[in-house]
Amino acid sequence: MSMEEIFPGTNLPKIKNSMNEVESDNIYNFVELIGLSFSLFEKNRQNFFKNLQRMLIGIENDSIIVLQSGEDIPRNDTDVINYHFQQESNFYYLTGVTEPKFYVVLDYKLKQTTLYYYVDKDERNNIFMKLPSLDELSKKYSLPVFDQDFLLYDIKVRDPKKIYLLSGVNSDSGISIEPAKFNFELPYMYLKERLDYNSLIYEILADTRTKKNSQEIEFMQYLVDSTVKAHIDTFKGIKAGQFERKSEMDFMCYMRSNHYARSLSYQPICGCGSNSNTLHYINNDQVLKDGDLLLLDMGIRLGGYCSDITSTVPVNGKFSSMQKQIYDIVLDSNREVIKRLKPGIHWPDMHLLSESVILKGLINLKILKDFPIEELLENRICFYFMPHGLGHFLGLEVHDVGGYLSFTPTRSDKQGLKQLRTSRYLSQGNVITVEPGIYFIPFLLDSALKDENIKKYFNEEEIKKYYNFGGVRIEDDVLITDLGCKNLSENLPRTTQEIENLMKSR
Repeated sequence: MSMEEIFPGTNLPKIKNSMNEVESDNIYNFVELIGLSFSLFEKNRQNFFKNLQRMLIGIENDSIIVLQSGEDIPRNDTDVINYHFQQESNFYYLTGVTEPKFYVVLDYKLKQTTLYYYVDKDERNNIFMKLPSLDELSKKYSLPVFDQDFLLYDIKVRDPKKIYLLSGVNSDSGISIEPAKFNFELPYMYLKERLDYNSLIYEILADTRTKKNSQEIEFMQYLVDSTVKAHIDTFKGIKAGQFERKSEMDFMCYMRSNHYARSLSYQPICGCGSNSNTLHYINNDQVLKDGDLLLLDMGIRLGGYCSDITSTVPVNGKFSSMQKQIYDIVLDSNREVIKRLKPGIHWPDMHLLSESVILKGLINLKILKDFPIEELLENRICFYFMPHGLGHFLGLEVHDVGGYLSFTPTRSDKQGLKQLRTSRYLSQGNVITVEPGIYFIPFLLDSALKDENIKKYFNEEEIKKYYNFGGVRIEDDVLITDLGCKNLSENLPRTTQEIENLMKSR
């Protein structure tokens, strides 16, 4: 199948002729310029409708579902919008639309999708920005697009029994979903009585998003491959005496130069030395020191999807004996989890497996005393070294939706694993991060040593040697397949020897 068949209606040949410096013919190299194929979003809609039917929860068949796009909101009290607009993820998942000022109507009964766009009637605004026509938008998204002025009229003509709106709470962020807004006036006031804020509509959509279709998987592999190359490129620029932010800039420059990227998945974390024990350290304003470790947690957003990878490397290119010992424990934890991932696996069990590997390693180093692993798990001792969950779903958001849903089976939280972003059983199509770590956080370790019930597990004299160590985290992006899993970021150098060999070539 040709690129033109995969991406019908694009101006790909023109793009390729105007970018002679780009050697690859991979269509995804241009995704920030031409977008993803509309067939990907058509599959998303089909899967959503199938899941609505499969749930058998009394959803009215003669109904429509209405979503509103995100809005371009000026910064603070100015009229300046100084960021790249990012579409609301649910809206993008179902439509592929990247602009603001849209509504979408999904007809549940007829399985039809219609877009409504706010048409700026003042043509003088073309002076300041490109105002697309309805025909241009319809061609771009391969969907019927009408003036937003006709939205309520068309709903009135369609006369559905229910108008479902997204309503609920994102279980990862705790933030409520913003339903579509309407300005009901005569003769449409009666439609207000048909609005239904059934939270299961949102939860079913979130669950659909957790199971990637084949085109999403293909693109996310490309996205992660590109992020791996950016990490490797960043490794090669590391040297003592430069600021942490230089690594951030190297990563961003690689992604922008090679993929026309405009947005990051999140603010890069480039923590050197003791800064690497702060989980979301984003200052990146300290100088790299010879002999320290540098923790690089960096991902990119391409085509609306996110990557999220963490590497930990020595600034001078050579791990010390102490650094190698801690790093190898974390790598063992990462790999033991990935070996066991498959459909039906309960995610909390993987977190406990990760903790078990770490605890055994810390006992071998005599940082912890030789107590039974089950006792250490029961008393949450690993929390003092890894105070975060093992990972999270990944997709249109870096911490993607679907972690906790009312209708998905989970087991009771007997181990007190409150830091987990999901307690679900994994399914084919899930993309999830595996990111164990060991951090030596002085105030957290001090709190353990002051607790009479906890300090008996610690070798205080030994652990004091690590107070200036910082931390190590190793994060991979993993796809759950039909029989097991695939580590999407497997091409990133991970062993200490692989990393040292790469950094020798700087």
